[in-house]
Amino acid sequence: MDAVAILGPTASGKSRLGMFLAEKIGGEIISIDSRQVYVGLDIGTSKPSLLDRNAIPHHLIDILDPNDKNSAERHARLAKDALADVLSRGKLPVLVGGSGLYWRALFEGLFSVELSEEDRADFERSVRGVPTEELRHRLLEVDAETGKRLHRNDRYRIARAIEVYELTGVPLSVHFERQASEPRASTEYLRIGLDPPRVRLHELIDSRTAGMVSGGWVEEARSLLEKGYDPSCPGLQTIGYPEVVSHVRGEIDEAGLVERIQRLTRQYAKRQMTWFRKEQGVHWLDMEGDSLFESALLLARSEGRGGRKHK
Repeated sequence: MDAVAILGPTASGKSRLGMFLAEKIGGEIISIDSRQVYVGLDIGTSKPSLLDRNAIPHHLIDILDPNDKNSAERHARLAKDALADVLSRGKLPVLVGGSGLYWRALFEGLFSVELSEEDRADFERSVRGVPTEELRHRLLEVDAETGKRLHRNDRYRIARAIEVYELTGVPLSVHFERQASEPRASTEYLRIGLDPPRVRLHELIDSRTAGMVSGGWVEEARSLLEKGYDPSCPGLQTIGYPEVVSHVRGEIDEAGLVERIQRLTRQYAKRQMTWFRKEQGVHWLDMEGDSLFESALLLARSEGRGGRKHK
């Protein structure tokens, strides 16, 4: 085992467990989170506190401007660089995050396909103005697996999957299968999964959301708007931020804001677990017991790095 990977749904306690393991084993945190990369998006992304980041080195946090676009492929490259850096200093990389596609890009890589820019431009024009639901139905006809995996409102990824199929003649899901069958990198991960009971997870999500709103999320979003960031920029497409912007504009009251974000986050957590349950080799730990941290530590020490036991 070269690194520990802690995955699971939002609000399940991944960051706390990552901090615990890093402190006990002498590690550094590498974030596998698609939104904590953005400077200024602190409360709404549940970014680790400055206190935690001063206590344990964290990587891939606050590295992009909200106007910049992140991607799974880009994040995986940066994560691999961070892995090599941490390992070169004799530390244990502890990777923490809930972005399923970003994990896949790191564990398995993403397929690379050459598409003509002219063909891509033609495709973009062909779907411009087409309702997202219509695009989703089109995707379900040619690639049901991908269509069922993607959220019905995720227009970008739905259109991208259709584009790949129409320009290559091969469904996106098949590209992923082919990629998975190719030789993989030699990094060995101890994969630890957190899967709280649904009722408990919903309680955690609801409590955290209310705390984020009362703790300054609205002021954070208002500050970003005052700095000139457009609500449509990549960073502000993070779950909850469009709703907070609506609140700032007076379009929704605070009670409605909290309820809507709670509902969206619960739906997101469900999609996360649907993804993660398909991952192979994950050690799912009991979230309800008192021995979660001890179980994770025992696993990390028993696996050891390169066959050696951690003290």
